[in-house]
Amino acid sequence: MTAVALPDAEVPARPAPTPTVRRPEIDGLRALAVALVVGYHVFTGRVSGGVDVFLVLTGFFLVQGLVGQHRRTGRIDPVTPIVRSLSRLVPAAAVVLAVTAAAAAVILPETRWRDIAAHLISSLTFTENLRLVDEAVTYGARDAATSPMQQFWSLSIQVQVLVVVPLLVAAVAWRGSWGRYGRPLAVGVVLAATAASFAWSVVTTEADQRAAYFSTLPRLWEIGAGALAALLLSRVRPGPRTAVVIGWVSVLALVACGALVDGARLFPGWQAAWPVLCALGVLVAADAGGRAGVHRVLALRPLKWLGLRSYSLYLWHWPVLVLYLAAADRETPSLVAGSAIILGSLLLTAVTYRLVERPAGTLLRSQRPVGTLVLVAVLVGPLLVAGVTTQQRLDGEAARFVPEPGDPRYPGAAALLGPDVATGGIDDVEPAPGLASIRLDGARMVGESDCRVEEVTVPVAYTHEVCVLGPDDAERRIVVVGDSHSAHWLPPLSDLARERGWQLVGLVRPGCNLSTRSEFLDEDEPEYAGCAAWRSQLVDRITALRPDAVVALGTRTTAGAAADEVVPPGFVEAWRQLADRGVRVIAMRDTPRRTYDVPDCLAEAEDEFTDCALDRDVAYDDAVLDTRLPAGVTLLDTSRYFCADDVCPALVGNLRVYLDDTHLTTTYLRTVTPLLEADLLAVTGWEGAPAMSSGSPPGPR
Repeated sequence: MTAVALPDAEVPARPAPTPTVRRPEIDGLRALAVALVVGYHVFTGRVSGGVDVFLVLTGFFLVQGLVGQHRRTGRIDPVTPIVRSLSRLVPAAAVVLAVTAAAAAVILPETRWRDIAAHLISSLTFTENLRLVDEAVTYGARDAATSPMQQFWSLSIQVQVLVVVPLLVAAVAWRGSWGRYGRPLAVGVVLAATAASFAWSVVTTEADQRAAYFSTLPRLWEIGAGALAALLLSRVRPGPRTAVVIGWVSVLALVACGALVDGARLFPGWQAAWPVLCALGVLVAADAGGRAGVHRVLALRPLKWLGLRSYSLYLWHWPVLVLYLAAADRETPSLVAGSAIILGSLLLTAVTYRLVERPAGTLLRSQRPVGTLVLVAVLVGPLLVAGVTTQQRLDGEAARFVPEPGDPRYPGAAALLGPDVATGGIDDVEPAPGLASIRLDGARMVGESDCRVEEVTVPVAYTHEVCVLGPDDAERRIVVVGDSHSAHWLPPLSDLARERGWQLVGLVRPGCNLSTRSEFLDEDEPEYAGCAAWRSQLVDRITALRPDAVVALGTRTTAGAAADEVVPPGFVEAWRQLADRGVRVIAMRDTPRRTYDVPDCLAEAEDEFTDCALDRDVAYDDAVLDTRLPAGVTLLDTSRYFCADDVCPALVGNLRVYLDDTHLTTTYLRTVTPLLEADLLAVTGWEGAPAMSSGSPPGPR
């Protein structure tokens, strides 16, 4: 069996031992790639391009393995490469995940336990990238909600390819013998798939870069580039001088990539071709450069040592970094701490390689395929059961107890009007919602609403959520429009709509508001164009609904040491456009924003709300109430829903107010309903006033 047939292409895993030809420069390339990944993550928080190198090597070794198997046996057996990949991937991954989950349970607050269980399940099933797409997170350890298992996103993509491609190749080969056309056909198929993926990557990166970053299809072209190198360039060797130039330029460019290209915001678009071409350059140059070739450096013993252990180091460095930052309550490590993180990761890597990766891989590869799969299941099964059980238990706790509005043990916002504001909680009664499930309690319509994600293609492609509660012939129609802070008013308004027989329509898009300009997004951000297109159509869409009132965000608060609350000019301009069309606008004062994660603060302070409270004069600037507004627009002062005279508590009436640093829980917001009802009726005069005409158009169903 040749050297290139054995490494099954997962990256950054080591190649299996071989008795014949080796490619020592590839071990060095692995070492360089993982060193860049670790160094950039720890010290800069940037994307280095190292993972893109690993994806190229995935395609390169996958094709080499399949070609080698066909050359030896005359057929493609998909089970063999799949089992070999799992035999080398799973042991080290299982150990890292087990240790990470245990450490996270100790270091991270209870608010993070459910997320840890969910990411454990996704990592074990190699679907972590899909979870991150769903969460739409940014790749980085500086976010307090970063999963210590997030590094499994790239491994998930690789395993998905390593499982699917051998099955597809075997299916095609089973349909018939292609003879001399087999190689051209393979090249054509891989080339077409790579080109299609590259085009799709450019499009999706422009439309939604955060989702594209973790998705399989937009990343497939990088794996395809490695596959094409194996098919077309494996025997190509440039002349010595050319090889020297290609090799050294590729290595130096790869080292500089992370510093010159913001991969976290641009990859996997065409800019990712930078590290991909660097990897291909090293593969092409190989050892053809003679004494001056870069392969001589890449083949040095320290780099070979690191290259063989690159898989374990890739797995370990991330949880060590993330858990350190959480334990130290820091956003970045110091130089000393960062060096210690790397040294600690290297120590864990060496132990894992010696005691787990190498012996377990040898044992699993010595088994029959069925035996290997059984042993893999034995390794993964207990962790998977633990993750599923934990998630179900925490979800069950959240579902079993949801305090209803009016429960005297959970008065919520009503407590701000009484003498017990300073207590925050109630003795011997557990506050709600539970810390372990509080992240699930985001603002939403309460009741049987019709919600869907609507896709729009003109003037540019974008999506937004549309929700409708109540019948089209309801007495009144209220439209809530804007971002997640506008969505805060959906829970109390949906309770109010059900009680009074009104219709509530929600038009929500993250980061976008009823405005004539962007208040949150910069022009170079991928979401900017879609948000601008959504805003441009908003006034016409709202007018077509003929609402009795539009509820929108009225001010913008900021998190900081002093109040910086403003009424953005773009808000006022959009309100004036609606007012000129006879549409009443109720602009809601923004909710207080924090500089820290409030549930985590409460968990650490054991619900001593004073430790997590915010001074009112830091949250609000009452001067905004004097802002001149167009006729038909009312700025509703909602500060009394969340703050007393001098403080904005994190725990009010035995209810936890926040689910993160800036968003509120539905459980608390529902207790705001009586206060909002009184204010809404007062500013609209709807008691006994005529409702919308019966000829109003139906809601956006």
